[in-house]
Amino acid sequence: MKIDKRNVSHWLLLAQQGLFTLVAVAYRYLTGVSKKPTVVLYGHQLSGNLKALYDEWERRHKSDFDCFFLSLDPAYGPQLALTGVNVLHCSKLTDMLRVGQCSAMITDHGLHAMNPLIRLTTIRFIDVWHGIPYKGFTPDDFRVQRTYDETWVSSPLLKKIYVEKFGFSPEKVQVLGYARSDKLFRREPPETDLRAQLEIPDEHKIVLYAPTWQQDDTGRELFPFGESQDTFLEALNTVCATHGGTLLVRSHLNARISQKTYPHVAYCSMKDFADTEDLLLQTDILICDWSSIAFDFLALKRPTIFLEVDPPFKNGFSLNPEYRFSGVVTAITELTVTLDQALASPAEFLQRYIQQYDETALAVYGESIDGAASRRQIARLKELVGKI
Repeated sequence: MKIDKRNVSHWLLLAQQGLFTLVAVAYRYLTGVSKKPTVVLYGHQLSGNLKALYDEWERRHKSDFDCFFLSLDPAYGPQLALTGVNVLHCSKLTDMLRVGQCSAMITDHGLHAMNPLIRLTTIRFIDVWHGIPYKGFTPDDFRVQRTYDETWVSSPLLKKIYVEKFGFSPEKVQVLGYARSDKLFRREPPETDLRAQLEIPDEHKIVLYAPTWQQDDTGRELFPFGESQDTFLEALNTVCATHGGTLLVRSHLNARISQKTYPHVAYCSMKDFADTEDLLLQTDILICDWSSIAFDFLALKRPTIFLEVDPPFKNGFSLNPEYRFSGVVTAITELTVTLDQALASPAEFLQRYIQQYDETALAVYGESIDGAASRRQIARLKELVGKI
């Protein structure tokens, strides 16, 4: 759940979360920790690194400790529970009391109003973040995470960035890989049939357009090069029609894209299709700008087209533009020509940039291209907590 500062109900949820957190702290002092160790995952959604860790727990570690996703969103939690996920709700005092008894909490965005748990309990806190970033951050962006016990990153390069740019203590940054990328490096079969859900023909290649949201640029458009949604989609619809493809338009959790009808265009919002990795496994070509989704897709080594648009980041870059590892286009005509080439001969397109792919993968993933990051992270969690 993304907090909307203009929404009064969101402020009420945060106030309730803060109050229940203080009660949970007192309850922990009275009762101690859970008899069976408990790990709580917290973020906007159960996706990315958090989902990868939950799935690894469910496959191999259910007898070792309990694991729950903690939901701030009163609507999302019950929906997630219907899928069989263990869910705790910030709006239920009994659930928050259980949070107060946990051994460790792992987050990918922060804690909202639960910061007292860091100062007033012995809970172990771990940050796994939610994307390998082009976006520039400052130490202030990670004030809460720097007080955690550990932060887990994907490579030595990312550790260097966390220490030198974000102000983390070196001993708190562990290079364990990015759990969300495991299924991509392993080329796992998708859990959902995207084609069936969106009625995409089996023979069509899927071209995913995934722009980043406005970030720090409030006037930023979601379609590049001064094109309207209509002209942009019409141009790409034509290319896809020529090669038997479907353009899949994915809007960020913080953005909305209207669903205008074209015969070779479909839509999948991040809200409705939270499992980015499952989506990428079914994607043949990615079109993006400054979204961290590019580094996820990099694990699959498939054609990627970058849009040369102004970055919406007030603090510059974490990973510089040089880490765009494939073709960069500057106009709609160049985009259509490049997409035409990628659809017509993906292997030839990929070969053109293969050295950049390999060098970038080594930089941002280091040795964690083995698809075993989630196993390493669970092993580290057991070391950190001790009782698990």
